[in-house]
Amino acid sequence: MSILIDFTLLCIGFYLLTKGADYFIDNSASFAEEKGISPHVAGVTIVAFGTSLPELLVSIISSFQNYNDLALGSIVGSNISNIGLVLAVSTFIFYYALNTNIVPDKDANSDSYVMLLAVILLLFFSTDNNISSVEGFMFFVLYLLYIYWLYIRTKDISVTEEMDEKTSFTLLLGGLVGLLLGAHITVDSAVSIADYVGVPEIVVGLTVVAVGTSLPELAGTVSAAKMGHKEIAVGNVIGSNIANILLVMGVLAMINPVTVEQFVVERTLPLLILLTMATFFMIRIPLTRLGGSILFTFFLLFIYQLI
Repeated sequence: MSILIDFTLLCIGFYLLTKGADYFIDNSASFAEEKGISPHVAGVTIVAFGTSLPELLVSIISSFQNYNDLALGSIVGSNISNIGLVLAVSTFIFYYALNTNIVPDKDANSDSYVMLLAVILLLFFSTDNNISSVEGFMFFVLYLLYIYWLYIRTKDISVTEEMDEKTSFTLLLGGLVGLLLGAHITVDSAVSIADYVGVPEIVVGLTVVAVGTSLPELAGTVSAAKMGHKEIAVGNVIGSNIANILLVMGVLAMINPVTVEQFVVERTLPLLILLTMATFFMIRIPLTRLGGSILFTFFLLFIYQLI
């Protein structure tokens, strides 16, 4: 199969992932509104889970096909892309299109502690170049505890506004099917390209697949930013990064222990921690275009490091 066909299939896979996530997110978000769930909680749970589905499906399929490097690269690279690309672009939209800055609320600050903890645990578990099934189970349990903590924090918050029912469960299911099919095509074509070019799977996962699976986050966050919904714009990124590590990596390691390349431990994960820490401190003050530029510089450094 020629490289041109592989790239075409990769684009088709990304399109299915993005459109499938769009349909899933739109209908999941409308369902949340109908049930009176607050925008921030919807952002860090339903929307974040929906935008993390590509990473989850790509990782699971890669694991079953013994492409764990591709799965690991997708998760780590996606978290870097979520902050350095997605959140940075959001700050530019708020500044240039809406003439304002992002001022994250108290809930975003609280959830940022979980995001930072997840990244530190990922580096700690990776120091022996392996994430075991037990460690994966710990990640998964922590994600369930995080969801429960969200419930405790918001159970007394009521949304009284009545919403017209506009959830399409047909499109919801169709979105899931598109995600699954897109994940299959993305994994197969990405591995084929890696073999053809002679690039390690981990590098393809960290770059091409990671950015591709971050497209739903980018689309959802940009859409939220353009509509001025900072709760969803910031919550989506924070929630997605939490889900990618605690949920996606947790499920992946429970299926098959994950081998972590040494250069990922020495270079990529420390960069992710620096980027996460920068975000942790920046969202405690108005996130300006300068902050967005700093985050985007980290993303460019990540790409340069791989090259």
